[in-house]
Amino acid sequence: MEYIIILISCIAIVFIKIIMNINFNNMKQIATNEELNKITEKYPNDIEICKKILKMLNNEKVQIEQDETSDTTVYLALQDKIFLGNTHGSFTRIQTIAHECLHSIQDKKLLIANFIYSNMYLLYFIVICILVILKKLPNKMLFSNILLIISFVYYVIRIFLENDAMIKARYLAEEYMNEEKISSKNEIKNIINGFENLNKDVIKGTNANIFINIMIKIVIFNVLALIF
Repeated sequence: MEYIIILISCIAIVFIKIIMNINFNNMKQIATNEELNKITEKYPNDIEICKKILKMLNNEKVQIEQDETSDTTVYLALQDKIFLGNTHGSFTRIQTIAHECLHSIQDKKLLIANFIYSNMYLLYFIVICILVILKKLPNKMLFSNILLIISFVYYVIRIFLENDAMIKARYLAEEYMNEEKISSKNEIKNIINGFENLNKDVIKGTNANIFINIMIKIVIFNVLALIF
């Protein structure tokens, strides 16, 4: 049975990679567009942008922290804090910040549940892998099926949260730029076109990567179950 699960999982991974057809080189070229970068350099620093967007969302209680040495920009639900990494060198910084600001207004119960569930999911995967290596797992297929089910639940919650923020971020970033009146209408239009061209692959890539990471875990566990 493990052979079948491994085969189906591998086919699913290859299939998703083929049909998604994500062009990472194209994404990098768009994200580092010098002309668009020069336009967004006129905007305030990341913290000021974040404060303004949060004000637009009527959510100014969120804490903001920045670390220029980090590449990660993320919203931490338990701390109700937006952690800003180094976003310079890409015009996408406005959309990226808007994305995290949107996470901050999503259902807190769902965000916290996602955080807890994600960690439990990862812990479950690690534990069953260790147990199968130690030959302490009596019914491997049962635990493999449980892994598949909780992976599906994790995927649904995570994708809902990410897609909601990714889709809305482009419009929120546009609204912010229009309110700031720093760029001309034509410049804003060019930036938005850049967002849209980039988002085609970013949204697909995010969905595909989350799915592929789940399938890889299933493959790893079943390979270990075969070996041990």
